[in-house]
Amino acid sequence: MKYRSLFSLTIVLMIIGFSSIAQSNIYSSSKIQLELKKLNFLGNALYLAAHPDDENTRLITWLDNEKLARTAYLSLTRGDGGQNLIGTEKGAAMGLLRTQELIEARKIDGGEQFFSRAVDFGYSKTAKETFEIWEKDKILADAVWVIRKFKPDVIVTRFPPDERAGHGHHTASAMIAIEAFKLAADENAYPEQLKLVDTWQVKRLYWNASNWWNKGIAEEAAGNDKYFVVDAGGYSPLLGESNGEIAAKSRSSHRSQGFGAAMQRGENLEYLYHLEGEKATNDLFDGVHTSWKTIKGGDKIQAQIDAIIANFKPNQPQQSIAGLVKLYNTIKANKNLTPHATQKLADIQDIIKTCSGVFVEAIAEDFSGTENSEVKVSAQLINRNGAAVKATFSNVEGQIELPKNQLIEKDFTIKAPSEISQPYWLTSPYFGVFGVDQQELIGLPESPAAVNLDYQLTFDGTTFTYSTPLLYKWTDRVEGEIYRRFIVTPKATGEFSSNVLLFADEQPKEVSLIIKAHENYTTGKATLTIPKGWETTASQFDYNIAEKGQKQVFKFIVTPPKGGSIGDLSIQLSDGSEMKSEQLIKYNHIEYQTLFDPLVAKVVKVDFKRAGDRIGYIMGSGDEVPNNLKEVGYTVELIEADNLNAVDLSVFDAIIVGIRAYNTTESLKNGNLFLNDYVKNGGNVIVQYNTNRGLVTEDIGPYKFQISRERVTKEEAEVTFIDPKAEVLNFPNKLTKADFDGWVQERGLYFADEWDENFTPILSWNDPDEDALEGGLIVAKYGEGHFVYTGISFFRQLPAAVPGAYRLMSNIIGLGKK
Repeated sequence: MKYRSLFSLTIVLMIIGFSSIAQSNIYSSSKIQLELKKLNFLGNALYLAAHPDDENTRLITWLDNEKLARTAYLSLTRGDGGQNLIGTEKGAAMGLLRTQELIEARKIDGGEQFFSRAVDFGYSKTAKETFEIWEKDKILADAVWVIRKFKPDVIVTRFPPDERAGHGHHTASAMIAIEAFKLAADENAYPEQLKLVDTWQVKRLYWNASNWWNKGIAEEAAGNDKYFVVDAGGYSPLLGESNGEIAAKSRSSHRSQGFGAAMQRGENLEYLYHLEGEKATNDLFDGVHTSWKTIKGGDKIQAQIDAIIANFKPNQPQQSIAGLVKLYNTIKANKNLTPHATQKLADIQDIIKTCSGVFVEAIAEDFSGTENSEVKVSAQLINRNGAAVKATFSNVEGQIELPKNQLIEKDFTIKAPSEISQPYWLTSPYFGVFGVDQQELIGLPESPAAVNLDYQLTFDGTTFTYSTPLLYKWTDRVEGEIYRRFIVTPKATGEFSSNVLLFADEQPKEVSLIIKAHENYTTGKATLTIPKGWETTASQFDYNIAEKGQKQVFKFIVTPPKGGSIGDLSIQLSDGSEMKSEQLIKYNHIEYQTLFDPLVAKVVKVDFKRAGDRIGYIMGSGDEVPNNLKEVGYTVELIEADNLNAVDLSVFDAIIVGIRAYNTTESLKNGNLFLNDYVKNGGNVIVQYNTNRGLVTEDIGPYKFQISRERVTKEEAEVTFIDPKAEVLNFPNKLTKADFDGWVQERGLYFADEWDENFTPILSWNDPDEDALEGGLIVAKYGEGHFVYTGISFFRQLPAAVPGAYRLMSNIIGLGKK
């Protein structure tokens, strides 16, 4: 994948990493002062863990804003396998959402963000299993690459390198950190990286221990030199907040995981346990040359920085520009710079621009353009503070004077790149490791902008080159001004009327192909590809769409084969490429994201019978189960939990409660009364999984049961029918063990581990070397009806078109209807 600069059309990839100023471009004078103070500290720290939301935002805030160290978080995965509390995204889309949440978190706490190529494949119970799927050497290479590129003096892991970490990914992340600590300094380790970076020796490696694992940690740490204890609860007068307050805002960026956090004030001790390298005695950066005075000629640099800080005027930050330019040139002329000292040049350049008050943005006429299309751009530049500055654009002759507070606009047209915008880690098929070919891309939090605007600003005779991404902006009547990156799209994208087409018999179904134009006058030929044995009434579709954004609909009939069959519908274009789908990930707390994956619909012919027709569905945190049930013939009506007392529940054959509804829906505190009455009078209530923390009520169902953290993570784990004659295993579909083949990611999660004697467990299964778990599906007869709790991950299996999961769900819905 290629990325281009607006004028020079060159790839810009920063080998030394990002600017140490956080990934945000809005700074007050107090924040400028903080960045000036950071110029005096030549030290880096890297936090390392497994997932988005694993990081300790308080410690990151303390390191970056109090210790003044350049700080970053390396999350080995992007959280693709996690649950979603705010929407229906799963898999790659979930990883993209959580990636953006991490980027937003770093904007708040001041850190930078890195990732490895590891795929979050869901919950793992051992590091052994994790490494089998991750291809350990590749992930270890990525960690070494990030260390060599970012050059931390201190690494802190979130988890211990053993079973106390509680998750195979967690344990693996600590094990990776320990090995990478040693290998980053070894020139024989991953020598291909040394064409781009040098080896790097980290000073020390600590584990961020916690009373989460050890309730007696305070007593254990007292007088124990294996521990280094810091108070991360300090207050920043420049920021007007304590580290705990900033950290809470940062952690609350993880909305998809429901990690809104309360602000903390006052002392907060962090216990750091020594793993590798030299132990710290008085300071976490003991033995690290964090002062300019340790560099030859550094005394002069130190004096200049101190003078700039002392003379800084918050109401006139532009008066510091002359001193900063002089400082920049002094550092640049020094031939004895360490990597950390060299990084300060980029930091000073950013501070100069911020002090100047110069604002530059490049705005596209629309948020998207197709490959190689003409794109109209308006570049706007304003010198808000009146600093002495001139600007140069690559396509404008001479320098441009920038009078105080006068908006300068330059309109021009560019050619869009020749490749569509797709996250760099999602451009090829993958399993446990994302396929990324370009070494320079590995570790980056997101793809470089499709188009960048390069410009130069000259202050006091020194010219600095800056870059800003091409953006699109609009004004929402509620949210105000909103930005998103300009993206390159295919000329046309498509969608099927359903992503899963399940056929319970040989009756044909009508299917729609909806083609959307991404430029005016879009024409082409689309060819339908169907599995062997399936038939269709049309396979060629000539589309002709006049305006960008409009759609054309083609309807055709699909007839399944006589026997069972699973396959894909896809669309080939006349140039031999696959038609792409378009998925917009749109939330107010992140920048909008778009995915262009191959357009595919799963077609499944399965022996499927229904008992019951009308389903009431109480949505929880969000899933696709209602639409999946509609696809197989059920009539599904969404019920608001607030309205349970006003709805005639007796009209439903079953009421299904969506995933995590008892975690997210306060009104279910009182809903149990109405649902129990419905069951007593002959109805079926099916409650899907909830986490055992944060339940709005313990009263779920007519009898007591306890939700645990127990789960079966191996999707191929063998199933045992506890009572093969149980109705739920035999009607209306006769289930066999074959119905549990082809499942995805896991069997289930948050199983019950204790239940009232009125419940009957139905299935038993286990992960390797563990005891069998029976709480994944428990059924209780109550009055004339049935109550069911299930931790089975139907929310994953049904969208993945797993036939046996549909047959099992049908049987659960049909309880009592034999």
